[in-house]
Amino acid sequence: MSPDVFLERINKLDWIAITDHNSTSNIKVYSKILKNVDINVIPGIEVTSKEEVHILIYFETVEKAEEFGDIIEKSLIIKEYNPDKLGYQIICNIDGNFGKIKETPYLGSASSFSINEIYNLSKKYNALFVPAHIFRFNGLITNLGFLPENICIDAVEVKNKNEIKKSQEMGFNNFLFGTDAHFPEQLVPSCKINAKTKSFKEFKRAIFERKVIPIWQH
Repeated sequence: MSPDVFLERINKLDWIAITDHNSTSNIKVYSKILKNVDINVIPGIEVTSKEEVHILIYFETVEKAEEFGDIIEKSLIIKEYNPDKLGYQIICNIDGNFGKIKETPYLGSASSFSINEIYNLSKKYNALFVPAHIFRFNGLITNLGFLPENICIDAVEVKNKNEIKKSQEMGFNNFLFGTDAHFPEQLVPSCKINAKTKSFKEFKRAIFERKVIPIWQH
């Protein structure tokens, strides 16, 4: 989705997290354009671990996200792909228009990094580590069934009240409620965040103090 699609769809939002699969190449452009309409972007990425588990990582700055994203891209197992079959990996230019096609690596690939390695790397960047849609396809519990050792998860992403209950029974207490939007019609508000400012610090505090309230419409 190009930035103009975002601008057409997201009304009355304060924040949006951009978490493309295994890449942070578009965050800087989107952050600049959305800032013009007073929407703050939380820089992020959705990494596919060696175990085929999807993990959301959220960063304080675009620069940290981009550096982390470069490391992840270099770790992707599948280097070549057929864009006619799998889709074109578009990178936007500074104006928000289609700039170039990323020909390698394939961003739908798994990383060669394990969950533990991704966790340790994320903490070097003071980032938030949040397993995505844990009870669904490529989710932590679906794929592994357990939490790896030596990991302190900041929160988990869930999709409904039943998933919250199951998560709490497993010992998880902090939650995020993302849309997991891959298409324009999925760009809908997913949660309300009780925060004083639109900053990463306040975003993090709201998660830990459980002041992120779901909007169950997806």
